[in-house]
Amino acid sequence: MDELEFRRRLFADPNDTEVIDHAIDNPEQQSLVDELQDFDAQLKSALQVEVPAGLADRILVQQQEDQASNVIPLAWYRKYDKPFATAASMVLAVGIYFMSATSAPLQAGEHALEHVYYEVNALERSQEVALQVVNEKLAMLGGQFDSLPGKVTYATFCNFKGQKSLHLVFQSEHGPMTVFIVPAQGNEYKHNDSHFNDERFAGMIGNGQKADTILVADIGTPIEDYHNEVSGALRWL
Repeated sequence: MDELEFRRRLFADPNDTEVIDHAIDNPEQQSLVDELQDFDAQLKSALQVEVPAGLADRILVQQQEDQASNVIPLAWYRKYDKPFATAASMVLAVGIYFMSATSAPLQAGEHALEHVYYEVNALERSQEVALQVVNEKLAMLGGQFDSLPGKVTYATFCNFKGQKSLHLVFQSEHGPMTVFIVPAQGNEYKHNDSHFNDERFAGMIGNGQKADTILVADIGTPIEDYHNEVSGALRWL
């Protein structure tokens, strides 16, 4: 099994026994196996949050009542003890996120914003991730960065609308910026406009032959300049 086949098979299935056996005597490959297995386990764990009995029925009833009255009341689950309210909040957040990641077509900008908010704590990280580590991950998508316009503080694989992608955060003079590298093959989202924003963040989508590059930053950031830097430093192997 050559390096390219190893990476492709590992990326497709972190629990492929042949791939795992192949990496036993190679520390670098074993590190990639461990990382992707951890990520896979985190996804499974998030989906295994215990749902309180009757939760779905109560949500449907509450939605019907809200629509009838056009009043937004205090969330029903906040009426209960804190542990239960916290668990219910987690169930709803995780459920909404993963449904949006696999459901009907969604604008790429909308999904990018949802993803940033879902992992908003990543923006607060300060420990540097070496460019070499970033490129080891990016190589699994067939790419490489010559440089990035700031210190990378977050680098992990993610599910971007059903597509395994690379999620990066780097620190700039204008604050933390999020970059998604989304392989073009298999994209299930739509992008009618290259620019998008909400009250807090603005973003830009660059379409490439092999991947889309999506940059999200605080409102007021010269996002086109940074996007051009990131796209210009991305090479495909």
